Amino acid sequence: MRNRLLGLVLVLFVGLLLLGGCFGPVVRPTAEFTWCLDGESGLLAYRFISHATTVPGHYITSLSWEFGDEPVVDGYAWDVAHTFPEEGTYWVTLTATDDRGVSGTLTKEVPVIEAALIRAWQLTLGFPQKVTGEVVNRHTETLQAVTVKAKFYNADKVRLTDGTIEITDLEPGEIVRFTIEAQEPSTGIFYATVFVESFAADCAGSVFWPE
Repeated sequence: MRNRLLGLVLVLFVGLLLLGGCFGPVVRPTAEFTWCLDGESGLLAYRFISHATTVPGHYITSLSWEFGDEPVVDGYAWDVAHTFPEEGTYWVTLTATDDRGVSGTLTKEVPVIEAALIRAWQLTLGFPQKVTGEVVNRHTETLQAVTVKAKFYNADKVRLTDGTIEITDLEPGEIVRFTIEAQEPSTGIFYATVFVESFAADCAGSVFWPE
């Protein structure tokens, strides 16, 4: 009887070893991603790029993005553009699932700011009517081009004309003065608004840009 019990224990032990060898620990996909400014989509828009990988012989079947301010973006999007509602720090999560049905998740803290900012501007009502001011690069990457637009209005706040200027190669922290003249000068111009319409960021070399 004792020998039979010992034999049964040995069989169970060997079985457990075999099961452990067959299955082992589950190796999950690696859900890695980077990001960059996307000023052509919006002043608070960012582009996110997935670098998810999984074990040899298998492949990623789905990617799920969470940006903390709207419903989850599901599907197979390796490159996603997202516009945040306001400046601040957001937790962005990527979940990668492979053909085994196994998932891996990564969450990163993303600081979101308005990279190009207008400050200290004023309207001159002489001829031609013009707006002068400054634009500053608040980000850590070079802004290859910043498009600044002015809208000119009469005393009743009816828009009469526009004006646009492009500032190139704005280094991090750099402040550049600009002048925008009204495209169609008019003695009726009385008010103006000025804003950054778009910008292009040079993310090559950034720690967030895929090599």
